[in-house]
Amino acid sequence: MIRSIRCFLILFFLFGLAGCSAGILRTGSGSINGWQCDEDADQAMMQGEYERSILMHEKLLKGEPSNGLALYHLGYAFGLLEEHDKEITFYEEAVSSGYQTGGVFFNLGMAYGETGRIRESVDAFKRGIEIDEDNPDIHFGLAVAYQKNSLYNLAEGEFLKTIELDPGNLDARFYLGLQYADRGENWKAREQAIKIMEIDKDSTFSREILERIKDD
Repeated sequence: MIRSIRCFLILFFLFGLAGCSAGILRTGSGSINGWQCDEDADQAMMQGEYERSILMHEKLLKGEPSNGLALYHLGYAFGLLEEHDKEITFYEEAVSSGYQTGGVFFNLGMAYGETGRIRESVDAFKRGIEIDEDNPDIHFGLAVAYQKNSLYNLAEGEFLKTIELDPGNLDARFYLGLQYADRGENWKAREQAIKIMEIDKDSTFSREILERIKDD
């Protein structure tokens, strides 16, 4: 489940960032100097030619080793190949170079989670929220990281924040509903199941929550 959510959201953040020809990238804390990337390299990545994209990004970085945008995109390409250690390395290098956006910290948090580095995942999401505090996807990522670290009250708060920012977020409602069911708070779990049905009557999430609810 996490992997499928991650694939969707990582694409959201890559497309949501300024394009490769951007000169200035804006974040929640102001402006930072941007970098140019190889448009053909990114196009290859979007077309599923990940190895080719990696080679093209690596070629660019030989001449511009501190190009934060290219470092970020290279990490992203390795992530698509499930090479998460390399993915993390290049995200960290992008951050060290000064490329610090909600998107890079979101993807870094997800990559840490993929490799079992949950506490580091939490820290990365928190840094992403500091930059882009109203982004529901980063709050959702933090909620999942808290849940994996058995910090259920904190996870609940972040799921609720996600829903506040994005009431139609079925994933947040699903995870929250399951958490309520497991805690025996059946009326809260049922409430989320009902909301899910109202948003998408064909979703199986509501049924899964209701099946988890113990008898009153």
